[in-house]
Amino acid sequence: MANNSGDFRNPKISDTGTKSSGGIGKWIGIAIAGLVVLLLLLWLLGAFGSDDADVDMTDPDAVTAPTN
Repeated sequence: MANNSGDFRNPKISDTGTKSSGGIGKWIGIAIAGLVVLLLLLWLLGAFGSDDADVDMTDPDAVTAPTN
C-alpha cells in the first residue's frame, strides 16, 4: 500500500474561480460592435452622401415649368 497514508486518495481539487463566459452581455457587445462597423463601412463607401441627380443647366428644354 501507500507509504504515507496522508497522500492516499487525496483528491486534487482545482479552482474553477468565477470565470464567466459573458452570457447575453457578450453577445450584445458583439452585436453593437458589428453594427458600428457596418455603419462605418457604409459611410466610407458613400451610402449616406447626398447624391442628387445632376441637371444640365445649359439646355433650357431639359427643365420645364408645370403648366396650370
